[in-house]
Amino acid sequence: MRHLLLFLALVGFAVGQGSRFRQEFPGPYCAARADRCCRDRQDGCAQPISTTLCYCDEFCERGEHGDCCPDYEEVCMGIAPEPENATSCVYKNRYFTPYDQALVDNCNTCKCNMDGSVTCTEDVCLADDDLLRQLHHLERSIGWKATNYSEWWGHKYDEGKVLRLGTFQPRFRVKAMKRLSNKGGHLPTRFDASEHWTGLVAEARDQGWCGSSWAFSTATMASDRFAILSKGREMVQLAPQQMLACVRRQQGCSGGHLDTAWQYLRRTGVVNEECYPYIAAQNVCKISNDDTLITANCELPVKVNRTLMYKMGPAFSLNNETDIMAEIKDRGTVQAIMRVYRDFFSYRSGIYRHSAAATPAEERSAYHSVRLIGWGEERVGYDVVKYWIAINSWGQWWGENGRFRILRGSNECDIESYVLASNPYVHEHVQAIRKVGELQELIVGTGYVPHPSRRYPPYAHRG
Repeated sequence: MRHLLLFLALVGFAVGQGSRFRQEFPGPYCAARADRCCRDRQDGCAQPISTTLCYCDEFCERGEHGDCCPDYEEVCMGIAPEPENATSCVYKNRYFTPYDQALVDNCNTCKCNMDGSVTCTEDVCLADDDLLRQLHHLERSIGWKATNYSEWWGHKYDEGKVLRLGTFQPRFRVKAMKRLSNKGGHLPTRFDASEHWTGLVAEARDQGWCGSSWAFSTATMASDRFAILSKGREMVQLAPQQMLACVRRQQGCSGGHLDTAWQYLRRTGVVNEECYPYIAAQNVCKISNDDTLITANCELPVKVNRTLMYKMGPAFSLNNETDIMAEIKDRGTVQAIMRVYRDFFSYRSGIYRHSAAATPAEERSAYHSVRLIGWGEERVGYDVVKYWIAINSWGQWWGENGRFRILRGSNECDIESYVLASNPYVHEHVQAIRKVGELQELIVGTGYVPHPSRRYPPYAHRG
């Protein structure tokens, strides 16, 4: 029989008595078991206490005549024991006192007041249970799935807008610039630049907690174009860190303008990633406007006799949906600005469209820049839904392996309002590769000077 008088005298406790029994019989009890807690009634789910047994199954919860172990509520129910002889507060089943550190609840903190009340900050978090619950409820109507990314937890929405985006809305004079119209030809219903030019389109990288999408999207799109338009001879990953450190009239990890970034690429040019590694923070510029790859102490490419910086021609804006499609199909990836709302951070898969989930009127959106690499369409019920294929700069852990799809043709989140392209100054003095036995030899033009060192010093050092 489990109703032993001695045991009832010892552990017939309510929440207010729990801490006293923990002092007299500290245990551990349930916490010491391999399976810790058991469902329903299981007489073997017990631990010795004094001269009897206490239990860790659900049957032990029987009001004042329960026979649960002293740590049952803490271990099995997540209810911490209430402190004695002190003003205490409880918040989400957690007890704490005015003398304890504030409790952390996602991106907010809660403190215990001397009168037993709890005061919490009320910042909007980048993601929370309420937002995810709404998105799951709306999943069928919005057409995409959300998920809970641990990377966002504990961060404020305002923090995410600054440090995970980082592209400013174009200035009026830039928006008003003349746009290029492509002479369309046949455009397929589906196109993916990464499949059309296999191995020449870079996958998603992670900008980290630095609002550098203005530099990341510019550098990665330029890298794609160098690879595509050189037909693979100039496979280079250009350095967003150089732009982050060296482009003037920008705000580094707090954001920047795309037109200024493209002006820098046209006038000065950039080095490759190995020569100027990304650190997700603004540092002192180590490249001069008149530097070459040699004076910047960078490793020279082996397939072309390039010694000059990697430069791009003038950037141009595209006019409409078909112009954007034709540009991608003919010359490679393009760059687009989009308006980002809070729900976009939780995107997992599907064709994104902005939802009304957890977006109060006072909650402002912010701008971001991404690469558009293709398009497609998908039948949903009786409707055909058109979409863009885009690559983000939040790493491959986010979205569809770092990519996302977004509605096409309706200017969803302003993604078709400001789309840019530019053509690289590809090195021309190179001939085809010829076979020499089982080896391949690259025939380069005259004037090629091998670099004196084949090492990778990160920067040029100047006195």
